[in-house]
Amino acid sequence: MHDYERGPYSESEKLGLRAADRLHRSPYELEDDFYAELKRVYRDDQLIELMATAAAFEFFTRFVDALRIPTTPVPGELGARK
Repeated sequence: MHDYERGPYSESEKLGLRAADRLHRSPYELEDDFYAELKRVYRDDQLIELMATAAAFEFFTRFVDALRIPTTPVPGELGARK
């Protein structure tokens, strides 16, 4: 997701997207201060769902890419590749 910071999202949604973005780079980027900020906004069950969803999407793309599984192109990309 590109430029979610300026997108039509609430501050709590942007925080969740920041968490997913950090998790994408490294789980170690979820430093204590940032995690404390997440805990102020999200309940424990919401944090579990957020991290599980972000981690599942991270797993899926790595799994698909590693096995060279073809994916459906984004509409409009077919003509651009010719």
